[in-house]
Amino acid sequence: MLCIMWSASSSSATCCSFLILALITFTVNGQNNQTLSSIETSPWQLVADPPKLERITERSPYTINLTLTYNGEHGDSSPKYVTSPQAFRFVVKVLMSNRQTVAFSKKQEIEFEWDDIVDANVSSKTLEITGQVIGYVSLDFVLDILPAKPLQRNDTIAFESVPVLSGYLVTVVRASDTLDTVFTIIMVIMAALNLINMGCALDMAIVKQSIIRPVGVIVGFISQFTFMPLVAFGVAMLIIPDSLMGFGLLVIGVCPGGIASNFWTLLLDGDVNLSITMTFVSSLAAMGMMPLWLWLLSGFFLPEGSSVQVPYVNMAISLILLTFPLGIGILIRRFKLPLAEFLTGKILKKFSIFFIIFIFALGFYSMSHIFILMDWILLAAGLAVTVSGFLFGAIFAWITRLNRPQIIAVSLETAMQNANIAFVLLKTTLPTPYSDIAALPAIAQIIMTTSILFIFLGINFSYKCYQKNCTEKEKVKEEIETISSSGYRNKGYCADHDTTVVNPL
Repeated sequence: MLCIMWSASSSSATCCSFLILALITFTVNGQNNQTLSSIETSPWQLVADPPKLERITERSPYTINLTLTYNGEHGDSSPKYVTSPQAFRFVVKVLMSNRQTVAFSKKQEIEFEWDDIVDANVSSKTLEITGQVIGYVSLDFVLDILPAKPLQRNDTIAFESVPVLSGYLVTVVRASDTLDTVFTIIMVIMAALNLINMGCALDMAIVKQSIIRPVGVIVGFISQFTFMPLVAFGVAMLIIPDSLMGFGLLVIGVCPGGIASNFWTLLLDGDVNLSITMTFVSSLAAMGMMPLWLWLLSGFFLPEGSSVQVPYVNMAISLILLTFPLGIGILIRRFKLPLAEFLTGKILKKFSIFFIIFIFALGFYSMSHIFILMDWILLAAGLAVTVSGFLFGAIFAWITRLNRPQIIAVSLETAMQNANIAFVLLKTTLPTPYSDIAALPAIAQIIMTTSILFIFLGINFSYKCYQKNCTEKEKVKEEIETISSSGYRNKGYCADHDTTVVNPL
């Protein structure tokens, strides 16, 4: 997944069965209870078998068996469609909360004969449905009683419309996670190799100085665990209407920094030593800060009584994955300095650029199936959180009189979270596909952040090329002036010499 390029570990955990029931009740049935109460008093009833379709796989067809019954009185006072059913058609139409999750193999309507309705032994009608993309959708079935012979062609004005079944839940999951697994393995290996390279460039004296005088670390901590949770919460409440997606944005906002910020700090000429120190400190602090913020704010998005599972094991794995390769690089610098200088000077930046581009491209392909669910609201929310993080981190660092490389490091560390921790938390708290839907704002934020950083990288590269070109021109100019000046002096010397040797007298 795209989030993996922000951190270096990925794991899955068991789903919380209680929360799916609470979530479905809160997001779907909470609205449908009023409709069902009116349906229960209606003589028309539609029974679906199975009662709901849970965890159907993408691109696979499934069948819903539908039985329509009428439990009203059969007498002179009955409606016309009961006393003269041959004059009417009974068509059940399907209405959807969104048209992206599932598709129907035929028209979204089923026509019943009166004999099908009154005879319980008659076989039910079937509706074939196919999952298109992961997610959940609520189906509402409405019975239209139409005249058997329309007054005009294509006349579909119903004599009566009756809701017969509401809130039929369909959830769609991925057919296979093989690509994600392969992507995770490749990413972990490449991240570990690049962290070894970064360890070769790590100056422990500067790291020690950052700990003794922790101005940058404190600025990064306040930005990471005070500003980002609040701005993520505010954007989720103001922009994102879906509570599930709002919870996903909150989760990414309370996560610690990841190793991606270290790579980008290197590429944008920031203080890598400070960046790595802040990442380590924020990963430790997240053990307490994440539960605190989620306890305070998750109730605004999740049903009462829901429990959020903080992935402490995965956070510890992220710490290990950060420190162990760095330790190898530090040892190489200590005992094999020529090799460390080679890796730092010739390999580090080139491999970092390749790593980021490769992981972004592969992650983009891996998540392409879910991009159909992305809309401008999610992208706007991701952009708002990202830009706010960049600006706040940079301004706060500038106010505290940090230098330019440190400002870059703090800004990047503030805006870039360990999104893998967010995804694992969502996986352990919400069952699929709800966890995948909740992760959409995090994916949107990753897309917007990475796009902005590539723009910055392009500007930085162009500026360096411009400076290099100007420097080369200055050198050429100085060489020309030096040669000209030297030639003039030599010519003068020769003239004097000639004058001395050849006496005109």
